[in-house]
Amino acid sequence: MNTHTVLPRAALSVALGLLLASGHAGAQSAPAPLSQAELSALVQQQALQIRQLEARLRAVEGGQGGAAAAVATPGPAPAPALETRVAALESSQSKAPKVSWAKGAPEFSSADGKVAFRPRGRLFVDGSSTDGSSVADRNISGTEIRSVRLGAEGRYGILGWAVEGDFADNAVAWKSVYATVDHTLLGLPADLTVGNRLNDRGIDGSSSTSNTPFPDRNVVGTLMLPQRGLFGVGLTERVYGKGWHASLSVAGNDLNNAGNDNDSQTWATRVHWNPVASKAATVHLGAWAFHEEIAAGASGVLRSSAIAGHFNDLVKIAPGTLVGAERSTAYGLEAAGFFGPAWATGEWGTRNLRGVDASGRYDLDHEAWAVSAGWFLAGALPAYSGKAGTWGKVKVADPVTDGGAGAWELKARYEDVDYAELPTGGTGHAWTLGTNWYLNDYSRVMFEAIRWQTYNRSGSGQGRDEGTTFNTRLQVVF
Repeated sequence: MNTHTVLPRAALSVALGLLLASGHAGAQSAPAPLSQAELSALVQQQALQIRQLEARLRAVEGGQGGAAAAVATPGPAPAPALETRVAALESSQSKAPKVSWAKGAPEFSSADGKVAFRPRGRLFVDGSSTDGSSVADRNISGTEIRSVRLGAEGRYGILGWAVEGDFADNAVAWKSVYATVDHTLLGLPADLTVGNRLNDRGIDGSSSTSNTPFPDRNVVGTLMLPQRGLFGVGLTERVYGKGWHASLSVAGNDLNNAGNDNDSQTWATRVHWNPVASKAATVHLGAWAFHEEIAAGASGVLRSSAIAGHFNDLVKIAPGTLVGAERSTAYGLEAAGFFGPAWATGEWGTRNLRGVDASGRYDLDHEAWAVSAGWFLAGALPAYSGKAGTWGKVKVADPVTDGGAGAWELKARYEDVDYAELPTGGTGHAWTLGTNWYLNDYSRVMFEAIRWQTYNRSGSGQGRDEGTTFNTRLQVVF
């Protein structure tokens, strides 16, 4: 029996019950009999009440037909029993765990939202081809699995956590492994991180490469960093205001350190401010700095710039060799603007190294800067997190996975690296033009052409060299 036949019968039952009750009462008090119009209105009112209860019951039971059977049971007044049943089911449902797919993977949370768990991961599949170099070995083509990352994150009230490992460069390394404690500082929301977490340093340097417009961070984000690299085990305190945030951290080496020597120690800070923050436009200004005490004999004090992308390890701007580094100090500036479908960023950083080698004490600088811009042709807008001053996840209005066209973005970037003050350091720059096709909120295809130039005084390809590299990437992130 379907709902359309059940409701009139149930309503008629209720009406008859009411008529009988009213007749019995009339034998004692003899009120005026109900008119045909009044009787019709009463029946309609009772039918409406039953339909409302049935809708609530169906919502609680997931659309099953149990409500129809309950309403079909003959009786003079089924509404109170149905009301009790619906209320009990609603109460039970409100205490049940919840599941959300809003972030691309199932997030399980308690009814009150205080406990949550979500797996997360990413896959980057890259292709690259270089041509035009006067060094024949640099003209190579190939593919690589740039990154396979798996992990999980969760929360227990004010305590949050994340654990994530990454397979890249034919090796497995831990990345994000930390816990956070939410609290207030001077009346403002804040969080304290304990563990191995990405540096807070510049727009690109503080953002996941899952969100940056280009496959790799700019040269400020990849080169102007401490000896320990992008991650370090330590403490980070962040405080958030309206349109700004500030952070202070102290950390040693990342957790992949073998543990057979002293850690380098780094103190770092960053602030960002949004003087303009509206739907029409957002302006970002920021600055960062760090000071580190470098452990004796530490490796990786300087990093070469993979100016043509990650795959081609031969196309690099070489910093040369520097031994005996004892400490370094670095600082940088950042600016960005987001105007409807358009965006633009600029970053600059410099690092000073002090130490002693065979020739005596030295005090040397190197620097890098980058500017970039982009335009969304259709389907999405630039994604920016005003809370932390980083790139966010692009939201696609018409996903390909739902039969739509996705979102298309044009982009351009110029980067410059200057190691000339170092004993055997090189210089170089690169122009990048490309486009991103966002299939949905969790995947995109990236295309770019890089026209690069290097002038190295050490390593392979010494002297002036230039060429063109084409890169592609398929990215899936959840």
